[in-house]
Amino acid sequence: MFPDYESIKSWYELKLWTKDMVKMAVVCKVITVDQFKTITGDDYAA
Repeated sequence: MFPDYESIKSWYELKLWTKDMVKMAVVCKVITVDQFKTITGDDYAA
């Protein structure tokens, strides 16, 4: 599935994706809640 975890992580680090965009990846079941925390450093809040 694309985008995958590694792509999302890279895009977030490059500031191409916002935290809200990463959150939508969790909603769409592209990444997990744990992966959200790894990428953003914040706990996921629905």
